[in-house]
Amino acid sequence: MKSSPAQRVNVVDAGSDKESLNERANRLKHRWLKRVMYDCATGSSEKCFAYIVIDRLNCVTLDCWPSQKTIADQFGCSTKTVHRMACALERRGYLRISRNTHGSYRYAPVFLPEDEDKSVSASRQTCPLPPDKNVDQSSLGILTNQSSPRLGHREAGNVQTNAASKYERRQRGSYEAELAKLLGNDGFEILGRLSEHDDVNVERLCRAYADGELGSRELIAARLAAEQLPRKRRPT
Repeated sequence: MKSSPAQRVNVVDAGSDKESLNERANRLKHRWLKRVMYDCATGSSEKCFAYIVIDRLNCVTLDCWPSQKTIADQFGCSTKTVHRMACALERRGYLRISRNTHGSYRYAPVFLPEDEDKSVSASRQTCPLPPDKNVDQSSLGILTNQSSPRLGHREAGNVQTNAASKYERRQRGSYEAELAKLLGNDGFEILGRLSEHDDVNVERLCRAYADGELGSRELIAARLAAEQLPRKRRPT
């Protein structure tokens, strides 16, 4: 029987001052939505679309994938109108749109560095720290799409690059093994699919695990994201 993440004990302790990935994602998306709402050049329909993106955002992949038909039904409009709304947000620099091999769309908000900072005001820019120089030691062996432009370190809120982090990239294989246990019998398959889509997703999970910032919400989000990702075919 497969083990459900919801049945596991949270890595984030109750009453801990640690901030989970889900809590961090909530701060990111609320600040992003505030910028969209306060932008006078953004139309009301685009702002409604922005709300749907935030409402459905996955805290692990930091994007969402509602079908255009689902959104059209909610708005009472055509799928062409939905596509125009999404493209308008992309032109304004708020959104990244990608399309998979099955023709479905994924929507990723473009976060700013100050969206992550808990204490700095929105008017102050923060500079990202230099990346960890340790060599990746992943046990997955399928790092086919590391830090893609759509989900790059700056643009996707890959924000766990603070000096206080306990994460060591050379120990990534051991983090992955522990994550796989928490995710259940198919844990490595879940991590593999997330890595094939964009390896920054697994990097984010490993860092959160190392820092004690992982709970059942993040594990459920990781499984949900992996279930809707197709397995890529490898050359024979």
